[in-house]
Amino acid sequence: MPQAAAQAPIENASAESVRALLDATRPGGLTLLDVRMEPEYEEFHLPGATLVPLPDLPDRLGEIDKEKPVVVYCRGGMRSAAAARLLAGAGFPHIVNMLGGAMAWQGAAATGTPDAGLTLLSGNETPRQILRAALGMEAALGAFYKKLAAAAQDGDTAATFTRLALFEERHLHHVHSLYDKETGETSDLDTLLATAAPDLEGGLPAADFLALLGGEPTSARETLELAASVEAQALDLYSRLAGRTNNAQSKELFTTLALEEKAHLRAVASLLTRLPNA
Repeated sequence: MPQAAAQAPIENASAESVRALLDATRPGGLTLLDVRMEPEYEEFHLPGATLVPLPDLPDRLGEIDKEKPVVVYCRGGMRSAAAARLLAGAGFPHIVNMLGGAMAWQGAAATGTPDAGLTLLSGNETPRQILRAALGMEAALGAFYKKLAAAAQDGDTAATFTRLALFEERHLHHVHSLYDKETGETSDLDTLLATAAPDLEGGLPAADFLALLGGEPTSARETLELAASVEAQALDLYSRLAGRTNNAQSKELFTTLALEEKAHLRAVASLLTRLPNA
């Protein structure tokens, strides 16, 4: 599939490489960006890091100097990968994503690759095509969370996945209403979903997405980090497409979907901050 939009190169670097980069850079020569939540930052952060939680990043991009390289990290690498995409979409020319995050910095091994790809839409689709793709993504993500809830090994993780599935179910019905409004139809949701692409909100099947992340999450915290990453990538996807299309109606639809994904991201972040020792 074609890429959703051109983006600035993102360098994925190990914790050891980032450590060497920081040692070799003069003070103030780069921005070290922590995109975790405040309790995580207070518990531990890299020296000199600036805290901008991932849910706040889209609204605080203006606070970050585009003239300097940005090194971004989170706890394990999922949220920072999404943050790197947001920065690239906003035109930052040099972004370094630290693989494995704070865990790798403290000695844990980094696993998986952060690049989940955003390839489902090109930006040239009609409003009908956009909304059909959005319906497929919402349904796929809801089913993904339900599947993981059923397979979860502890009650907190299962409950978290179930709550996230409910988020997606509500959003699915909202997008369906938007589809009927934009097309002037009275459509059957099941019929629409039967022909929709079964991809997540980044454009990948669930199994491929988990494989890229190194496997299924094993705790409520990992669950919410995964959800934050997916929602942020969907926000980035729709924001890029809103900026790329020349069709006013499509631009409005992409903008609406981006704002809704931003609300989802904030809801996930709210759940994350409530975890003990977050």
